[in-house]
Amino acid sequence: MASAVEALETRHHVESDQLGIVGGVPQIVLRFLVEARDYQGENSEARLSAEMMRDAVERVAMTASLSVLRRSRGKWMPV
Repeated sequence: MASAVEALETRHHVESDQLGIVGGVPQIVLRFLVEARDYQGENSEARLSAEMMRDAVERVAMTASLSVLRRSRGKWMPV
């Protein structure tokens, strides 16, 4: 978890972090803020930052799928 948070904090404010177990598999959930600009630019920056975070986590643990979601009108949608 520390590796994930540290990687994201180099680029963004991390609002919350959560480590859970889903179906016997550890799951890291991080919520972070991306600076406001054009919609596609924000999405690209969020994806890039998430990939950087994943690279940092892979140095200490195996990873599976990566999901990047964006909140829009109260709903979380894939980026």
